[in-house]
Amino acid sequence: MSTWKINLKEQTATSINGITFKLTEKNGEFEGVCLNPKDIPPDDLDDVTLGRMIEEAGIWYRRELKKLKR
Repeated sequence: MSTWKINLKEQTATSINGITFKLTEKNGEFEGVCLNPKDIPPDDLDDVTLGRMIEEAGIWYRRELKKLKR
């Protein structure tokens, strides 16, 4: 698992590689829209890889939300 920079105000998660997702939570799961798709390496453009990236971003985002609620 990599590290993500989370911005709760903007509801974004940015990967160590600079790929940024705008996240929304629906039914306890996070959905994401990539804000800079041109920066995604060609090898990572498949749906499975992007899905894993969004899932991982959601995990880090949820962690930051929990910290805020403490």
